Amino acid sequence: MRFVPNILSSLRLLLALLFPFVPENFWIGFVLVSGFSDFLDGWIARRFQVASWQGGLLDAVADKTFVFVVLLSMAGAGKFSFWFLPAIVARDLMVAFAAGYAFFLRLWHSFQEMDARWSGKMATAGQFLLFVVVLLFPTYINYVLIVVVFLSSIAALDYGWLFVQALVDRAKNKKNMSV
Repeated sequence: MRFVPNILSSLRLLLALLFPFVPENFWIGFVLVSGFSDFLDGWIARRFQVASWQGGLLDAVADKTFVFVVLLSMAGAGKFSFWFLPAIVARDLMVAFAAGYAFFLRLWHSFQEMDARWSGKMATAGQFLLFVVVLLFPTYINYVLIVVVFLSSIAALDYGWLFVQALVDRAKNKKNMSV
């Protein structure tokens, strides 16, 4: 069981790489398999206590890659406007900014200690819901887009607040060490 979550995350990466090149009628299968593998890899890792920070990083990279590729493919196919993309991925942009900043400061270890947040899980679930609605129920796209943008914004604020707290804690620790 130890390697199953990483195999499932790797499957999502493979699906992301193939997605733009398969016919649109296969897209729903890719979305459903990817969504199920995302749920299953996390459940297996927690249930069998085989979670690791490397596996968590692989899972996050697979999720973000799949989401970005699917969003770009769907927008490119005219399913919705490119203008929605920044709002849909606001949380992902905030996390990427924080990761880049932490890397720049050589504080990458802080990401090893960061647990997944419910706001982030809800934003990801919303993104996968959007994919299903775009492909199966296109008349409801606008309603789901509003919900997804809201969830992504809440998650971006949550992760942004976490980032600010980490910076404040870092400043306090530096000050205490110099005294």
